[in-house]
Amino acid sequence: MHDLCLQMSAGSALELAVAQRKEQANVGNLLGRRYAELLHAEKHTDCVFHVCEQQLKGHKLILSAASPVFEAMFYGPLQELEPEIEIHDISAPIFKVLMEYIYTGSVDYECMQLEAAIELYYAAEKYLLDQLIADALLAITRKLRFSNVLPALELSVCMGLDSLLDVCMSFFMRCCVNNDQYMSYLKEHYVHVSKECVKSIIAACKEPHKLLLWYVYEWTQQECDDAGLGDAATWQQVSGSADLADSAAPTPPATLVERCYYKACRPFTVDAESHVWRLGLKCSRFISVLGLVLNSRLAPNLTCHVGYVPQEYRESLRIDLYPDGGDQAVWTHIIQNQTTKYNCDLHLSWSRDKACVLTPEVHYVLQLRWESSAYGAEYPCSLQSCLVDGIQFIDGDSFSGCLLKGLRYVNLV
Repeated sequence: MHDLCLQMSAGSALELAVAQRKEQANVGNLLGRRYAELLHAEKHTDCVFHVCEQQLKGHKLILSAASPVFEAMFYGPLQELEPEIEIHDISAPIFKVLMEYIYTGSVDYECMQLEAAIELYYAAEKYLLDQLIADALLAITRKLRFSNVLPALELSVCMGLDSLLDVCMSFFMRCCVNNDQYMSYLKEHYVHVSKECVKSIIAACKEPHKLLLWYVYEWTQQECDDAGLGDAATWQQVSGSADLADSAAPTPPATLVERCYYKACRPFTVDAESHVWRLGLKCSRFISVLGLVLNSRLAPNLTCHVGYVPQEYRESLRIDLYPDGGDQAVWTHIIQNQTTKYNCDLHLSWSRDKACVLTPEVHYVLQLRWESSAYGAEYPCSLQSCLVDGIQFIDGDSFSGCLLKGLRYVNLV
């Protein structure tokens, strides 16, 4: 009876705590709406910011309560005597977002471009808004991609933003520097950065990665062209240096995820008309795929011809990864004569320097292609779960099943 009373008392205390948190959140939202009304209606304002030929009005007390910089500006010993302040280093749209955050406590990062998020981070650093600094850095981390990481590194170096540089350099080192996919992308979409940015990248790499050697050569050639010096000095070919890896950096262990089995389906038979298998893949974060797990072939029925059932066969196939709707593979790997047992799991793997990187929220098509030597082979298929550990497996239909059971990967971010 005593224990029951204690449980009821603990439950009541928990419910009370939850109710109090909800009430505090409601009060905060109500105050935010009221402050927003003051800001948008420009009621009782007592200061004006001139930002890129725009005037933004605010309230000294609210701004000072949020930022020690505004507090010193309006109420400190070096306070502004004039109620109008010139802002030269922040754009008007971002300064508006900054003021909205101070008044309401929220920022819509979903529709914000990476450059805007970086500028907002700079504004948060300038006005010492700790929570906004953390939120902006998190938003920047989620928006980094192959296409924008070098411009982001350039901005962080030029603006002297050390925390931003750490975030961007961490992404570059984990997702780009030893990645053939990124090198192929950069060859088609070269980005030129400042000498200081190149020096920061070299200092962070520490090892002569193939990508680094190629990029420094291209960067030097561009600098020579701009200066009218002609071709850069002869550079040794780096195409054979794929084995250069950052041995000093710790390598995280790979994770194996397998889909949940539901129901067996008709086997997939490889023949002249159906020698390709396709599957959709999508992930919520950057991952480096290091291997696949498939069902191996069904043992052929040869007892009546040769008197025994073979236990092994040689697996050969080609694996291609395409962006959905694209006809150019972004990654390819060939399996040649891998000894495999019949009626078991087929583990296909490759080294980390040949890993396949999946970009967040991008729909890919994984394609398996067999040669004519595999015609007649049968692979078991089954209905399986579609979402495992944030990785979405998109089968062609709901009745044919799939022969891909899982994959091995490493989180990059």
